[in-house]
Formats: sequence, structure tokens, C-alpha cells
Amino acid sequence: MRTPYYESTMHRQIREKRENRRDRIRNDLELYGEEVLNSEEMRQAFEQTHHTWSTVGEHTFRVAFTSVLISYALKKLNIKVSVPAVVVGALCHDLGILGRKDKFSSAKEMSIEHPKDSVAVARELVGEMPDKTEDIIERHMWPAGQSKAPNSIEAAIVSAADKYSAVKDIIKGSEVKETGVKYYVRDEKEKIRNLLKG
Repeated sequence: MRTPYYESTMHRQIREKRENRRDRIRNDLELYGEEVLNSEEMRQAFEQTHHTWSTVGEHTFRVAFTSVLISYALKKLNIKVSVPAVVVGALCHDLGILGRKDKFSSAKEMSIEHPKDSVAVARELVGEMPDKTEDIIERHMWPAGQSKAPNSIEAAIVSAADKYSAVKDIIKGSEVKETGVKYYVRDEKEKIRNLLKG
């Protein structure tokens, strides 16, 4: 039988593990994605609507958080995953969408062309990328957009996280809960607002 002490201890331990995991994910995002996080493109990403109720920036952070979380789970199963490649690929996967009204004539063209544009943006921002990063970005739209299937575990992770996050964006919008990213997105928006003011 569970006592109130047991319940409170168990809940506290679960909460602490979640907080530690969130901090680890933030640290990995900042360590491996610093150039992308501090870029003008990322600031613009929070200004452009995406998936009806969200922004490119919010969606990007949800994909990055989810991708890193999946990477941690796979590492616990002794499956090798390149977290730096996942972080850079997830943070850059939709940056080619920025300015879509001027670049693309239709949603179909956008879904086909933006992965290539995102790779070009990533090259500018990061310079030398981990080997798998270009494939992650180019193949994240699979099975839509005439994209090829992911050819690495990292590309499959980001592609799956992208679909999962897109559905959450469409259903719940900007303030998606239970994803471990809500407050991080809020903090990032605040940082960007302060940079734009200063």
C-alpha cells in the first residue's frame, strides 16, 4: 500500500528527473547549436507563422527538444546517436521556410524545396556541420514533399519529431503543453525581444 510519504517522495523524484533532463537538453542545444540559436534567422523564425497556430521558431524548438529526448532514450538502449548532428539538424530543418511568401508560389513547392534551402542556411550559419546533418535536414520531410527516406538513425529521429511536433502545433498552437519546451520557448522569445530592442 502506498503511503502519502511514498507518493510525495515519488512525485518529487519524478519532478527532479524531469527538471534535470530539461536542463541537459538545454545545455546540449546551447553547446551544439550556439551559432544557430544566436542567428538573425532564428530571430526571424519567431516572427513567421507556421502550422497555422505556431511560429517557425516555436516549432523548431519543439522538434529540437523532442529529437534530443528521443536520442537520450536510444542511448539508454545502447543505440549510438550523434547528439550534435541531431541538435544542428533539428534547429536548422525549417529555416529554409523563412520568407516563404516571397520564395515559393505554393505550399507544394514549399514542401519540396525548403529542405534544400534549409541546408544552404545551415551551411551559412554553422560552416562545418557534423557529417549526418545535411541528410537530416534534406530528409526531414519524408514521406511528404518528394523527400527520400531517412538514411540514418539521426535523420529518422528528427523526421519523426517533426511530424509529432507539427501535429501538436496544429492541434494546440503556440502554447503547447507537456512537451518540456514551453518555458524554454517563452525564455527564447524574451531574449530575442530584448535583443531587438537593444
